[in-house]
Amino acid sequence: MAEMIFKGCADYQSLSEYTSQYLLDVIRAKPTATICLATGGSPALAYTLFVKQVKRQQLDVSHVTFVKLDEWAGVPLNAPGTCETFLRQHLLTPLGIDENHYISFDTEGSAEHACEQVTHQIRQRGGLDLCLLGLGKNGHLGLNEPAPSLEPFTHVAQLDERTQGHAMLKALSAPVTQGVTLGLKEILAAKAILFLVTGEGKQQAFSEFLTRKVSTQLPASFLWLHQHATCLYDESVC
Repeated sequence: MAEMIFKGCADYQSLSEYTSQYLLDVIRAKPTATICLATGGSPALAYTLFVKQVKRQQLDVSHVTFVKLDEWAGVPLNAPGTCETFLRQHLLTPLGIDENHYISFDTEGSAEHACEQVTHQIRQRGGLDLCLLGLGKNGHLGLNEPAPSLEPFTHVAQLDERTQGHAMLKALSAPVTQGVTLGLKEILAAKAILFLVTGEGKQQAFSEFLTRKVSTQLPASFLWLHQHATCLYDESVC
């Protein structure tokens, strides 16, 4: 059984450069790859660097399908602070990604229906080739929150108190208590996982992760069950 690969990066810049190169390598190896993307501070610089390299190297990404990992529920998709707005600003619009190559939760209608649609579209493409994830301060993956039990499939999630204070939500005028997210089954079914650990306030969650014990109270710990996972961690904060 393959062990998780760990790579320490000197700082956020080097972690982001490695992540950008990893994405480029995946797309070169499979130009029709389906790639699931997290949002927030952890991957933000990596996406900026990735876009620059795609343009500089004139890499064709027109056949890549990008998948949004999660989204806040009950919020207009074009509002500041949504995962949709983040991905469009940082990656989709700069690269001119066609809507047919973007799988997104449309949470302005039925959140349950949005989950069904995302699941169906991923299956149509044969599953995820790569899932890029960040570690939440409470140990969550996407919006799979710490709880006595976890939902395996794409679902509507009740946000943990700590997640309700997420930096992205500060741009929204009303409180958000729910979200939609890929479940752990879909995440773990990805052919490869790139797991980013960077940012203040994540030291405790990362320390618990390193115990190698799998617990629903630390959803990120389920990554130990994956055979092709790489963990990049920022040595300046971890």
